[in-house]
Amino acid sequence: MDNLSRNVIAEAFGAFLLIALTVVVVTIGPGLIPAALTYGFATAALVAALGHVSGGHFNPAITLAYLLSKQIDFLAAVAYWIAQFLGAAAGALTVRLITDSEVVTAGTPVIADDVSVGGAILAEAVATMILVLVIFGTVVDRRAAPSVYPMAIGITVTAGFFAIAPLTGGALNPARGFGPAVISGEWGGAAAWLAGPILGAVLAWALYRFAISGGDENPVRGRGTDAHALPPPPGSSLLP
Repeated sequence: MDNLSRNVIAEAFGAFLLIALTVVVVTIGPGLIPAALTYGFATAALVAALGHVSGGHFNPAITLAYLLSKQIDFLAAVAYWIAQFLGAAAGALTVRLITDSEVVTAGTPVIADDVSVGGAILAEAVATMILVLVIFGTVVDRRAAPSVYPMAIGITVTAGFFAIAPLTGGALNPARGFGPAVISGEWGGAAAWLAGPILGAVLAWALYRFAISGGDENPVRGRGTDAHALPPPPGSSLLP
């Protein structure tokens, strides 16, 4: 099996587990805290388990950020996106087969009644921007310590969910909205969970590329004179 096939399977499987777990806990769990902790810890665990295979994206917005920063080529990014969306839909379908349609519907991110569509998009964009900045700072940048990234990413997902879940459902990930929406038919929050994370990923890439990285053309782990001292980045088989 070639590298891309392994990576795509890992992305689909990771998205499947992430969406299945979060949909169930968001619906059945007693309040915001269990849902936030499940989302964050599940993300951290899956990144730790599969990050060395595919990079552990499980999120089309993160894949977009990797594409913009030239760490993954376009065809591989498209394959990742397909795998992530299909895995997410399969995760939601599994929940539907185990429980009932009401669980999946309740687990689909929606915009709160007192929040405008623009406000919801902005909230998702800011939360996702912070998430992608953390990923760039802990996974991508060759100057970062490589061991901290799973927990850093998980904590950021937890914090982001806490912050915006009452407003938008707290997707931070187009696949998190798409999976249950396909099964439940609840598309009311699509503008937020689709446009917001995409916008956030683009903003994070621009901020890191032109400001935080200090103008370094390729602040990518494994490139540069100190490359021998650091392990390759997750998903490095896709680096050009």
